[in-house]
Amino acid sequence: MRKLADALIRLAAAFLLALGSGAPTAVAETLPPRDAGDLQKVRVQLKWTHQFQFAGFYAAIEQGYFRDAGLDVELIEGGPLIDPTAVVVAGKAEFGIGNSSLLIDFNAGRPVVAVAAILQHSPFVILARSDPGLRSVRDLEGKTLMGESHSAELMAYLKIAGVAIDRIRLLPHSGQVSSLTAARAARVDAMTAYISTEPFEAARQNIPYQIFNPRDLNINLYGDTLFTSRQLAQQQPQTVAAMRDALIAGWRYALTNQAEIADLILRKYRPKMDRTELRLEAQATYNLFQTDLVDIGYMSRERWQSIGEVYAASGMMPRDFSLDGFMFSSEKALPEWAHRALIWGSVAIVLGGLLAAYIVSLNLRLSASLKTLAAQAGKLETANAELARLSTTDPLTGLFNRRYFDETLATEANRARRNGASLSMLMIDVDHFKKYNDALGHPAGDACLRTLAKVLRRNAQRGGEFAARIGGEEFAVVASNLGPAEATALAERIRRELADLRIPHPASAFGHVTVSIGVSSLGSASAQTHEQLVGQADAALYRAKQEGRDRWLAA
Repeated sequence: MRKLADALIRLAAAFLLALGSGAPTAVAETLPPRDAGDLQKVRVQLKWTHQFQFAGFYAAIEQGYFRDAGLDVELIEGGPLIDPTAVVVAGKAEFGIGNSSLLIDFNAGRPVVAVAAILQHSPFVILARSDPGLRSVRDLEGKTLMGESHSAELMAYLKIAGVAIDRIRLLPHSGQVSSLTAARAARVDAMTAYISTEPFEAARQNIPYQIFNPRDLNINLYGDTLFTSRQLAQQQPQTVAAMRDALIAGWRYALTNQAEIADLILRKYRPKMDRTELRLEAQATYNLFQTDLVDIGYMSRERWQSIGEVYAASGMMPRDFSLDGFMFSSEKALPEWAHRALIWGSVAIVLGGLLAAYIVSLNLRLSASLKTLAAQAGKLETANAELARLSTTDPLTGLFNRRYFDETLATEANRARRNGASLSMLMIDVDHFKKYNDALGHPAGDACLRTLAKVLRRNAQRGGEFAARIGGEEFAVVASNLGPAEATALAERIRRELADLRIPHPASAFGHVTVSIGVSSLGSASAQTHEQLVGQADAALYRAKQEGRDRWLAA
């Protein structure tokens, strides 16, 4: 009831504001634009050195979003031994970029307030040497782990995974991936890392690696989070709201202008990365925002509650932890008289609205009942057609699925044998796709498969041709009336078109996404049935991979 009353109050407050009543409301204040000499100086402690991880700040400065909000923002570089929470609490910065361990700090008595969750998914992973003695995260026991000062969430992951932390040799983070391959005395076995940066650096230095990801155990935490001190949040909520809104605008610009912001970072901030590394980081970072589901900066009490339960389960926080006062709110409380007046006014508005809605609904139901029978018949027909389509379609790529491939290939093979016609098949596999997923994440992997599907669809449009997804990263093209020579030409066209797209692949020797293709034709060699056609294409695909990938081979 209280939640309903609060919702009604806010609705009524907005209604009164629209009428120009001048009554006090709970609408967040914003700062008007100011002259350059009237800007409020604020400092922001970053977690790491300058890179695309903080692109929203650079864009907000360059595009004038902070200036228009009345803010003069100074960015302070971080590093593996810098604790942004300690810097903000000590008053050496007004804002900081932290992570989900802010909740641990808050419940330990540190006066911090979470303002906006920039990343919906945490980029923190453990990057380990590729070693026969390191097959799972539990094999880190007895090994050396290099950790950052603000990587508490990875300690929680290790504990939940059943790793005995006291059996790991913990060392300060050097900030260098090369520590995984240093001389034995200085070498470490694993390090805390961001999935958006360190895997690319390891690949560039030809360092074999593997990734232990908390999301493998369904531990899904917020990533970079803008936070401030309790004092600033209480005394200057309009400043905090202005910073939050300007930063979100900066991130919107950065995500839609990644190349421009990468050049800006290189030109003005002298990062320890080149343009290629910044572009790869930008692509991996984009996948952590989940902008198709929620707005940038969105955070909920329910999600923080779930994060707190992860930390409580790992013993890093008490089970009776609190969220009260942890999340920033820029709203002002209404006076009690206005609170009571708005409750009664809201009740009157709602009751009147319900009565009007009931009368309208009676008329609508009477009219709708006359159309129901015809509409239901149409829906049933549409549903049957959609069901038939879904049963033969791969939901990710929109190509035909394995069921359609098996049934239709058998039919086409029988028809070709009866008529003495040609029939060819291409079996296609994305090279090093697992490494692509490990480096860039599954959303990027899905996007890569959809791009390949578009290439296949463009090249299988004639009558008697179709493309299908028959496995995870495995595809097939079936072409009636196509002999061996034409089939190999088609395979080369598909291989070349995908390679020309230059989709970045940090774990590939080619530097971009490639495919291997096996080609077989009915009637050639020993392929007399559709089963033999598939077997020969699969064998040719295997040989193409063995001979170096990014090529086709015919049976």
